[in-house]
Amino acid sequence: MIGDVGFRIWDLFMGNFGINRIKDLYKDYAMMKPYAIVMMVIGVSTLFACAGPQSGETGTKTDAMQITAQRIKDITGLEWHLHKMIMDNKSIPLIKDTKTTFSCDENGKVAGVASLNRYFGSFTLKEDGEIIWTKAFGMTRMAGPPELMEQEAKFMQALPHTSRIYLKNSQLILAGEDKSTWLEFQKADR
Repeated sequence: MIGDVGFRIWDLFMGNFGINRIKDLYKDYAMMKPYAIVMMVIGVSTLFACAGPQSGETGTKTDAMQITAQRIKDITGLEWHLHKMIMDNKSIPLIKDTKTTFSCDENGKVAGVASLNRYFGSFTLKEDGEIIWTKAFGMTRMAGPPELMEQEAKFMQALPHTSRIYLKNSQLILAGEDKSTWLEFQKADR
């Protein structure tokens, strides 16, 4: 039916527009009108569905200030406590009453606790704010409960996949370029 309408429109453009052809085209249009309305409703619904919250959305949108080399002093000398971790766009539940921390200095030296063990490493912050992790992280090697060791492993896997630092009020966010990796910290009370 849709193909017939297309051929009839083609006939109109090619000069074959007798009055019967125009009437037939109008009849086809009248028959297609309910379908056109349904298709428009589906299209608009799809548009709103894509723009709205997604199933399993991880909440990785930010209006925070990006930390660049000029603004690194805004986050140094502080301890930050992890309170949200996302890897591959999947939220990783954190074990209650565990301590995972991050701190850095102006030279890009990083240290913290990754649930059980202390870790250390370094990064370079480019002028545009991109993080370049300069070497593999070092770490102490204490064992503990399997669930803490798993949380620690996931954190240490996520950290080098971050490439941007953001600051929003008392929150520090380390995120991957596409934000599929997201580590959100709260400033520790002193």
